[in-house]
Amino acid sequence: MAEIQTLKACSLFRGFTDPGLITFAKIARERTIPKGTPIFVENMVAESLFLLKSGVVQLNLRQADGQERVLDKLLPGDSFGELSLLVGGHRMVSAMAETDCETVEITRRDFAALQKQKPQACIKLMLNIINRFNTRLTAAKDHLKPLLLAQLGG
Repeated sequence: MAEIQTLKACSLFRGFTDPGLITFAKIARERTIPKGTPIFVENMVAESLFLLKSGVVQLNLRQADGQERVLDKLLPGDSFGELSLLVGGHRMVSAMAETDCETVEITRRDFAALQKQKPQACIKLMLNIINRFNTRLTAAKDHLKPLLLAQLGG
């Protein structure tokens, strides 16, 4: 299974044993995405986690004036769309294949089914996703503080 190497290269799966990686590889699907193709768009229903096997993915956010702003460029070994496994909802950003890309996708539906069979492996991945989200939130703290204060009227 080629998916195992992609999982192993991603920090979300750091600390997983080979049997744990095989468990997730069984529900993972490889996808080839041509250059310039949207992987998902802002406000789309969030249904999958993606791991980048090869290529470059650009994360964009549409600004109030309608222009796209590049937020980040992802490289092989990076993941995106992690929260969709936990909470679903809608995408907050768009993801575009800047080059031809190969990804590994894990859908929310398959992850939910796996929770019944392998709850410990799923909890471990959930904790890694939460830790990643916490790291990103902490890094953005200075940018978020004014927004929070404005919401509180202060």
